[in-house]
Amino acid sequence: MPSSVVVQVPSYGYTYSFSGVISVQHEFTLKIQTDSESETGTDYVNGARNQPDKVTLTVRESDVGHAAGWSDRMLQALESIKRKRLLCNVVTSAKTYSGMLLMEFSATIDEESQSGWEGTLAFMKCEKPGGEAGKMYDNSSAAVHVGSAGPVQAVSNAPGAPGSAGTSSPLNQLLARAGVQP
Repeated sequence: MPSSVVVQVPSYGYTYSFSGVISVQHEFTLKIQTDSESETGTDYVNGARNQPDKVTLTVRESDVGHAAGWSDRMLQALESIKRKRLLCNVVTSAKTYSGMLLMEFSATIDEESQSGWEGTLAFMKCEKPGGEAGKMYDNSSAAVHVGSAGPVQAVSNAPGAPGSAGTSSPLNQLLARAGVQP
């Protein structure tokens, strides 16, 4: 069995540790965008995006060594954390994750686990743009094009300006293409 794993819920001020950890799966993925998803002129490396980190825990919880009903209360607490979308810190032997959202969990109570449950908890990293916790983020590695706009021409509709007579002035032509009547 892997070493212990804890889930800290800062907004509750509580840390949940499990009686048994069966497995811990760490997912670090990179999505390579297709030609239609990436910006024109980028190659696949520039069109790659880091996906949010995911951690999936398979755990076993029991009332053994705890007060009666401990495992049931833990199920209720996990359901509340998921329903309220509270951010957690997940601490494993390999890595500590902050800003994790409990995306889904399942629990099985059967003949073997009558005084507890066995289940799977799936967490995913969530952040706001700028690194603030709470919302999914887009950490695209796509290149940003900041090239020249080319020669700039002033557009005027002033009387006497070249091409300003009636509807054929450059400004009126631009407005007409945009569907705006001058």
